[in-house]
Amino acid sequence: MSEPAADSAARADWFERAHAANAPPQAPELPESWLAALGEMRVAFCAGAWAATIVLAYALAEAAQRRAPSDDPEFDWLRERRNLVAHIDSNYPDAATLESDARGAVRAALRFTYVSFWR
Repeated sequence: MSEPAADSAARADWFERAHAANAPPQAPELPESWLAALGEMRVAFCAGAWAATIVLAYALAEAAQRRAPSDDPEFDWLRERRNLVAHIDSNYPDAATLESDARGAVRAALRFTYVSFWR
């Protein structure tokens, strides 16, 4: 197995663990469009496309907030992370920060998504 494939496999394993940890055991079935968006976020994460992962995670979280509004500071954190990558300027995060932020963004997006359909 080449190194990039090994990295991708490790990221896929991490994503599945994050999904299991942030979706309730009897999570409701998500609509096809939401599953497609989650799939896109997974593809971006597994590819190591950290900024794209953050943007997609925010899109899911924002849609979830429209379905089930909540006053959650993690949503504000995710918006700030999205803004850092969407408004490219001198504050653009380094690779290690982007990866860390992408992992947090995935966890938040999964949690917001499932909570919005659980209610």
